[in-house]
Amino acid sequence: MHGINYLDLLDRAGKASLSRPALIDDTGTLSHKDLGLLTRKIAHALIANGLEPEDPFAILSPNTNYALAAILGGMRAGGAWSNINLRSGVHVNTDVLNRGNCRAIFFHSSIQDQIPAMRAGAPSIRIVVCLDRQIGDIPSLEQFIQNAPDTDINIHLPDTGVGFQGTTGGTTGAPKITQGGQSFLTWNMLGFMTAFQKFDLDNPPVNLAVAPITHAGGMVAMSTLSLGGTVVMMQVAEPGAILKNIERHKISLLFLPPTLIYVLMNHPDCPTTDFSSLQYLIAAAAPFAVEKIARAHEIFGPVICQSFGQTESGFPLTFISPGAVSEALRDERLRHRLKSVGRPVATVGDIQVFDEDGNSLGPDKVGEIVVRGPTVMFRYINDPDATSAIHKNGWQHTGDLGYRDADGYVYISDRKRDLIISGGFNVFPLEIEQVLVTHSAVQDCAVIGVPDEKWGEAVKAVIERAPGQDVSEAELIALCKAQLGSVMAPKSIDFIAELPRSPVGKVLKKELRAKYWQDREVRI
Repeated sequence: MHGINYLDLLDRAGKASLSRPALIDDTGTLSHKDLGLLTRKIAHALIANGLEPEDPFAILSPNTNYALAAILGGMRAGGAWSNINLRSGVHVNTDVLNRGNCRAIFFHSSIQDQIPAMRAGAPSIRIVVCLDRQIGDIPSLEQFIQNAPDTDINIHLPDTGVGFQGTTGGTTGAPKITQGGQSFLTWNMLGFMTAFQKFDLDNPPVNLAVAPITHAGGMVAMSTLSLGGTVVMMQVAEPGAILKNIERHKISLLFLPPTLIYVLMNHPDCPTTDFSSLQYLIAAAAPFAVEKIARAHEIFGPVICQSFGQTESGFPLTFISPGAVSEALRDERLRHRLKSVGRPVATVGDIQVFDEDGNSLGPDKVGEIVVRGPTVMFRYINDPDATSAIHKNGWQHTGDLGYRDADGYVYISDRKRDLIISGGFNVFPLEIEQVLVTHSAVQDCAVIGVPDEKWGEAVKAVIERAPGQDVSEAELIALCKAQLGSVMAPKSIDFIAELPRSPVGKVLKKELRAKYWQDREVRI
């Protein structure tokens, strides 16, 4: 006897949805039946070529049918999916593959020039497959599986077996590599499935995969498949094409970082786009400004929701539903909930807030958010000190500062490392950013601490203007002073064309801070 893994959820849905489209991209459509056959052949081919249970495998590709099928096939074979990102530099991905002891890589021909360096830098790689065509002696996916059987296969790992290796966002240096079990993926999918109460096998979702399926976007896509739904792949996050695809495919489920939602709201085609099919527009990976939530609700309808998660702890950990968001917009007494990332999902054991001494704090008290549940990682690979720092007293420490209200809603104040201490006062950048983005000329922003002889750190805002809009430094500083007071208001503001972001859309504050701290012996 063994427990269930994600492939059990997928096969359950597939049997109920054989003829329904599962994956759609520019090359065509795969039904749920087609997907099941393809992933079984991939699994058998991997095993025939030497992949063993718990061996790491990776996919380096834009969002395509074959890319997601390769992830699922590797999981069927009992491999450990090691997520790397197309937008990361070749040296970063090579380092992750090498440190993670990756055994197999599936790649798209668009990045074929990177493969020689990866094979040289990660000698553990033994299986190399190009997803879309043959390149020299490297087989295409179709060639790789041509002699493989399509008989049932789903290797269940023991509870302690490694079924997932995740890479952290890398916002503070080289990415760490997490290790978790097959249960990490299973419980994450169940978390979304329980949150998406409007969907089931009789009313399945249609997901537009815009965010990379190699990261959080893949969690949403795989949850869609486990509900018998359809995933429409987009290789490039082009705003006009996103809007067209929502109408064309009657998209009901969309997951985007807030930055891209802001871009869609300002797109000239947005006012004429039919959003009536949308049921859930999920914002995650970065804070969603309260004023922009209200505008998004007006544009897209009562479909706005938010979630919180992380590679180390699982995704989703929390969820605030479209209904709860709509209620908070209607009722002034509940409006504060728009700042919330929701309540813990059903698959999380517990979420609490601790002070520096490990004491649990009551409602509305800011401390570090800690988590218990089946989605937390086993460890950071080859980094016992970092693992010990995050695993303390039976809790997973997220590194996020926040609080809970009396109704159990969770609020993120900021990352611990982003806290600014100015003149002895704790300044949370997120509070300032929430005010700045209320201005129509601000598309996105980041607030950081910079060196100051008097205060130690001074508050600086870095602004990305909205297209065709202009605003002065003095105007934005005055806005913050009026709403937050002089201590919280930025002392200076820089304007840049585009904020630096990680492959998953998080603003890289480390890069922004670097130029201001580069001549200092001590950096914060």
